[in-house]
Amino acid sequence: MFLMSTPTTPSATSAQMPPQATLTGRFGAVFASILPMMRTRPRRVIVLAIAIMMMSAVDLYLTLLYVTNTGMNEMNPFARAMMSYQSPSVLAIWKLTTVALSLGILILIRTKRSAELGAWVGCFVLGWLMMHWVHFVHETRDISLQIVQELATTDPTWVVIEAAPRELQAGRIVID
Repeated sequence: MFLMSTPTTPSATSAQMPPQATLTGRFGAVFASILPMMRTRPRRVIVLAIAIMMMSAVDLYLTLLYVTNTGMNEMNPFARAMMSYQSPSVLAIWKLTTVALSLGILILIRTKRSAELGAWVGCFVLGWLMMHWVHFVHETRDISLQIVQELATTDPTWVVIEAAPRELQAGRIVID
C-alpha cells in the first residue's frame, strides 16, 4: 500500500482524499494501533512470540489432520520419532511442550537482543512452514489412495498414525 502525502491546506479533509491516503483507512487503523506496541524490544518479542504461538497451533492442527488421515512426509527426525508412538496425544504434547519451552525462554530474556533475533528467526521459519503447508495442501488435495500406499511403502519419511481399533473406539475392552 502506498501512502500519499496529505494536503497541508486547512480546507482539505480526509473525505476528499483516497482511502489509502490516510493512516486511518481500512488497514491503517490496525497498523496505527500496532505500531506503538512495536517501539520497544520487549513488546516486539512478545508480539513475535504470539505470532509464533499462532503459527505453531496451525502447524499442529494440520500435522494431526494429515498424519491421522492420509499420512504425510515428515522431514524432522524428532517429530518422526514422536509419531512412531502412534499416538496423536503424544505428538501434540511434545509439540506444545517444545513451543511453550521455546517461547518461555524468549519471553524471559525479552530485553536481550538475542531474544528478538530468536523471535524474528522463529517467525520467519514458521512463516516459511505456513507457505509450505499451503503448497502441500494444494498438491495433495486430489491425491489417490494408490499414491499414498506407494509413498507409505517406499518413502522412509512418510508417516501415518493409524486409527485405534473399532473395539477401543467404541469403549469396549478387548482381552486377547
